[in-house]
Amino acid sequence: MRSLIVRFEDCEGPGLIEPILREKGYSITYHDAYKEEVSLIPGSHLFFDFFLFLGGSKSVYDNKENLFFKPYIQLIENILDSSNKKILGICLGSQLLAKVLGSEVSKGEKGGEFGFGKVTIQEENHPIFKGIESREISTFHFHNDIFTLPKYAKILLKSEKYENQMFSYKDIAFGILPHFEVTTAMIHTWMNKFPIIKDNINNKDSLNINIEAQKSSGEIILRNIISL
Repeated sequence: MRSLIVRFEDCEGPGLIEPILREKGYSITYHDAYKEEVSLIPGSHLFFDFFLFLGGSKSVYDNKENLFFKPYIQLIENILDSSNKKILGICLGSQLLAKVLGSEVSKGEKGGEFGFGKVTIQEENHPIFKGIESREISTFHFHNDIFTLPKYAKILLKSEKYENQMFSYKDIAFGILPHFEVTTAMIHTWMNKFPIIKDNINNKDSLNINIEAQKSSGEIILRNIISL
């Protein structure tokens, strides 16, 4: 089995997802969308079984970015029209998926969400939550943009600020706004690069505790999605 991981920023990576993919027998190919000289493999939707679209600082509703996003929107459309394929979009990736499915993506009117926080499970019996013991789980937020729920999709998670934190579409495509994949190294990188992240993490002790909490639930959810 083959997986394609699309990175939209050099400081974004699959984190906890990469070892799970390898554990499940997937080979991994990276596509770095932020490198102007790199183009998608023609017919990518035909050669891979699992597609991961990661986060980034661009906004899918920014008309200046239409040309940049065009090949990735086309790729997602092709994947959805294919059989036996799975898509996971995280943060910007979830917004791209939502846009392709007809949702409105916009800047959140209540402001962004940054740092560790809680989200609440809305479909407790959904198989991706098998092994999760609490309805309220920890995650890591790093976004200004949000989306409306796509038609025919199920809302799976919500936060106190925004209700659409995660959705599933026919259980072949999943959009996750927060970062369950984040690792300690990724958070330290983001803290060094983005002051708003550093400002929303109180101290080293709480950082370690929160990372363990989000890792515990994140690994379960991500593994369940890949295993479906």
